[in-house]
Amino acid sequence: MARVRLIEVGGGAQERLPRAGTKQALLVGMLSQISGVTIRELVEETGWKANTVHAALSTLRTSGRQIAIEHAEGVKRYRIMN
Repeated sequence: MARVRLIEVGGGAQERLPRAGTKQALLVGMLSQISGVTIRELVEETGWKANTVHAALSTLRTSGRQIAIEHAEGVKRYRIMN
């Protein structure tokens, strides 16, 4: 069974949708999948380095989005809950 950790940050900025066609929009779209996505998959799709992907996830959290992290079979999968 996968272990799920939900990270919630309150008091963040008001949520905005990213502009269509941007890497930020790609990131949000991939994270919105029910199955979630790995950091490696995000790196491959965006062309960003892993630390940049982590920074983008942090920015999403501070903007009020809830990010779930699922640990299954030694792999972390991230997805947006709201």
